[in-house]
Amino acid sequence: MIKVFQAASLGAALIFTMGLTGCVDKDYDLSNIDMTIGTGNNLRLPNDNSTGDICLDDVLDLGNNNFLKIKEDGKYSIHVMDDDEFVAHMWVDAFTVPAKTYTGTYTLNLGDFNPVGKRRVKKADDDIIDFEAPMVDMDFTYAYKSDQISSLSYVGIEGGRFAVRLDFSQDLQNALKNVAEMKFYMPQCVILGKAAFHGDSISLDENNVLTLRDVKLNEDLYVEMKLLGFDLSGEKADGSYLSFTKGTGLRFHGALKMGVTVRESDIDFDKVVEAKDLTVSGKAGTNKLKVISAKGAFAPTRQFGSVGGVSLKDVPSFLTDNDVNLDLYDPQLNIDIYSQVPFATKMTGAIVSKDSKGNVLQRIDIPQFSYKANGKSVISVRRREAATKGDTTVIVVPNITDVIRNLPDSIALIDLVGTGDDSQETEIGLDHNYRGTMRLSVASGISFGEDAQIVYKDDFTGWNDEMKKISFVEAEDNTVKGYLKVNANIQNKIPAYLTLKAYGIDVKGNVIGQDLLEVTVEKVIDASKDGVNPAKTEEVIYIRPKNNEVFKILDGLTFRIYMAAKNGSDKVTGVMLNAYNQTIKVSDIAIRKYGKMAIDMN
Repeated sequence: MIKVFQAASLGAALIFTMGLTGCVDKDYDLSNIDMTIGTGNNLRLPNDNSTGDICLDDVLDLGNNNFLKIKEDGKYSIHVMDDDEFVAHMWVDAFTVPAKTYTGTYTLNLGDFNPVGKRRVKKADDDIIDFEAPMVDMDFTYAYKSDQISSLSYVGIEGGRFAVRLDFSQDLQNALKNVAEMKFYMPQCVILGKAAFHGDSISLDENNVLTLRDVKLNEDLYVEMKLLGFDLSGEKADGSYLSFTKGTGLRFHGALKMGVTVRESDIDFDKVVEAKDLTVSGKAGTNKLKVISAKGAFAPTRQFGSVGGVSLKDVPSFLTDNDVNLDLYDPQLNIDIYSQVPFATKMTGAIVSKDSKGNVLQRIDIPQFSYKANGKSVISVRRREAATKGDTTVIVVPNITDVIRNLPDSIALIDLVGTGDDSQETEIGLDHNYRGTMRLSVASGISFGEDAQIVYKDDFTGWNDEMKKISFVEAEDNTVKGYLKVNANIQNKIPAYLTLKAYGIDVKGNVIGQDLLEVTVEKVIDASKDGVNPAKTEEVIYIRPKNNEVFKILDGLTFRIYMAAKNGSDKVTGVMLNAYNQTIKVSDIAIRKYGKMAIDMN
């Protein structure tokens, strides 16, 4: 038995509750229709001539899908996330600096007995003589042309050593028993650890000065210091510096200076008089240095071909029609990023929609954006500006809705290029793979943009046993002049205009052509402006058989309801659809027949 009132369908409310089919009900069937042949008679409706409030949820059957959900407050919401997160790494290459060696020969002026014009000697009253050895220039340049590094203020060295070796001439050894104190003034931009000398570990002072005491000249002197790194933050008090220029490389300026203090009582002046060579031969230098950490501004670049693929599967049927245009008011494509990279990263790329074969349907380039260092960032690509909270950054792309409006099979990011943000300084390990993850999701409340349209369709059949008994009296030219006219008042709380199209279906399930049965709906049902207050429309529907034979095959109606944001120049946009609070009600249904109707009672 076909019930007259169908609460689960908007089409039922607009057509089938109106008794257009002569549906069988225990209180109302074709046998109750007035058999008088005539025109202009009203057709009696069963029970009541109105429906209850039909919720939008009853109209739009979501089914089992991963695409569209209803929140607790009734609002429709899209939230689809990529199944897998994309993992990537970023790093700055380590580099090496070649070994450097510097040599020099120095002559000690042991008092007035062997004056040397270039040596400055201070003779003290307390048996102490101070010598200041000349400076050895240690300048060098190294052409390291890296696009990954924009500036440096510090570099750390792995396995670095700075060594000084001194050889004393035989005459000097004969004339001087030992040196009371020997100081090495290292360039202050060099960061040195402890020194090793004859098995002892010796620290440098705060000015990078290494002091040795009671140095015996009959033993070659060798001191090795750990070279930990370089300070590139600027020129130091002693004039030393190491600088880095992007595209050029490193430039070092510094010198090794030596100070010697001897006791006059340790000098054999007779040997000094005889001496021909009171010299010290020195050699200083570094091994090959590997730079493994740095502080500065970095701009490494990584390229990624394709990232992610949000699958839009199991889509509800009302979004799969060819006439659907999912022009959402403010869709969001969110990129959730968790970065362990110690510097911020600038990113460019594009969003694409793809069909089931992976072909690109639509491409939209994304303006450059940045995600932060060491933490979570959410990049929300939206149609409209919005206030941000937490770690979210909004990027406005007005045509972002184009990637979803025709419901592709998937959405992905392509042609991503990430470059370190060199506008800020940070400390990093070189050659260290810093991990980052990225996951794509589509999220949006369902509110219409002005071009939006969704389509709901359904079939109501099983009426042929009754319909085949009906016919209108034909004119002499065998044309059917009779028709049915339905009037109804519609109260619509849905913030969308509703357009109804209906067609007959035969007993084989085929659509009956308009040349045999014409169903027309006169008006577009007005939209609620706010989704709360109903809009009222006096609807008129006509059913015109063109041939009486159509009733013999008519088994029901198929209908399509177009739910759209605009009707001509009128439009309602930006109002959220609500499954429970937005309803449609049909009342004051009146049906009149025009023309002579005959019913086969056999």
